[in-house]
Amino acid sequence: MAKYKDQNTELDATIARVKMERKIKLDALKDQMEVTYKSVKPSTILNDTLEDLKQFPEVKSNILQLVTSLAGGYLTKKLLIGKPKSTFKKIVGYLVQYGITNLISKKVHNHP
Repeated sequence: MAKYKDQNTELDATIARVKMERKIKLDALKDQMEVTYKSVKPSTILNDTLEDLKQFPEVKSNILQLVTSLAGGYLTKKLLIGKPKSTFKKIVGYLVQYGITNLISKKVHNHP
């Protein structure tokens, strides 16, 4: 009978140890899941990207040039074409937008 009692005590101790290990691993997994969730949030990605861009002034300049040329092309298309109803006007609008975007991009890029 003492042999079974010792085995039961040993088994209970092993079960308690395994439960504790499981709890520790589950807590670590939950912590890692929270870190991962925070790192893939769009706001975190955007903030990290902006922080990286602060380190490279030439990239900021290129982004400014890109935004300026795209906005210029878009606004020109809206001013000249408006909201086209025909397919032909839509195509002409996109061509105008493309041309103006390229023109502004070249002018901004060549500007000192």
